[in-house]
Amino acid sequence: MTKNLEELKALIALKMCEGVGDMTALKLIRHCGSAVAVLREKNKHLSTIPGITDRIYDQLNQGINWASVDNEFDFIVENNIGWVSFQDPQYPSSLRTIDAPPLMLFYTGPLPVVQTNPCISIVGTRFATAYGLQFVEDLVSALKDTGVVIISGLAIGIDIAAHKEAIRSGLSTYGVVAHGIKTIYPSIHRGFARALPGHNSGILTEFFSGEIPNRENFPKRNRIIAGLSGTTIVVEAAKKGGALITADFAKRHKRKLYVLPGRYNDRFSEGCNLLLKSKVAQPVLSVASLLEDLNLSSKKTVSPAPTRAPLSLEEQKVIGSFGSNKLHSLDHIADRSSFSISQCASLLLGLEMKGYIKSLPGKVYELSCA
Repeated sequence: MTKNLEELKALIALKMCEGVGDMTALKLIRHCGSAVAVLREKNKHLSTIPGITDRIYDQLNQGINWASVDNEFDFIVENNIGWVSFQDPQYPSSLRTIDAPPLMLFYTGPLPVVQTNPCISIVGTRFATAYGLQFVEDLVSALKDTGVVIISGLAIGIDIAAHKEAIRSGLSTYGVVAHGIKTIYPSIHRGFARALPGHNSGILTEFFSGEIPNRENFPKRNRIIAGLSGTTIVVEAAKKGGALITADFAKRHKRKLYVLPGRYNDRFSEGCNLLLKSKVAQPVLSVASLLEDLNLSSKKTVSPAPTRAPLSLEEQKVIGSFGSNKLHSLDHIADRSSFSISQCASLLLGLEMKGYIKSLPGKVYELSCA
């Protein structure tokens, strides 16, 4: 898709301009017709627009750091980073209706899948239990063949489990991150994030490439996770945390909200149970009933068995290192296969994407197919 690079540079300049937030930039663009037109406006006419002060006008004409704009522009173009602005037809329609929609989105992979397919957000604790992880596996596996896109935050625990199960089930998935595309947080998921575009999936952010994962960025990230999806499902959440912030956004934007009920004395089900008590969310009583509520039907029972990608010699060696035991640590696998830790981690990621193994908490791996 051919994009207007002059408009891209102007949009970057508006976003970088001190005192001009996304909503102000959007107001200016709507009034002038484009970001380029805003920057070309050389008279005080802009300051007659309600909410546009003389200070903002002065910043637009004198306060833009064009060296920083050029650096960001060059990074996007040279690395073939996808981008879309609020004014573009390709901008996800579900985000247009949220409070303070992002002016721009940057992404890897084919973003149009979130425009053409229904999205479901799955979020939860970083300290996932076997109970939560099993539910994610059962749910996403049952969504195979429905064409939904799985949205989450690429975090350790429930988030990454949802992303990985989506890939194993042949579904597209997007990790919405609280930083720029140059950085992947947590770094342990860098290899996974890099591989996503090859699976009709990717990373999505509103932040410039060099932005680091500051604390204040995460609630902004969470509003996009909730906003992209018609349905948000919270799987294991403490009394406070990002999952509950995402749930709050989902409810505020009138999205469907479900939670997985948990044990009464489980710290990481306390948030879910409180959402149920306050009646702001519906309980997930079974995967089948949830799919029925969402008018989604799994064709899993009539689908042929998936064809697994062939293994390289190195991958065969890693599989062979498991021996008769289906469960091993990364250190043990590396030692038995004679690969370095980094080489072994990369090979294990490839095997996980192909569906041969599953990663468990604590850098432990389970052989799922001999």
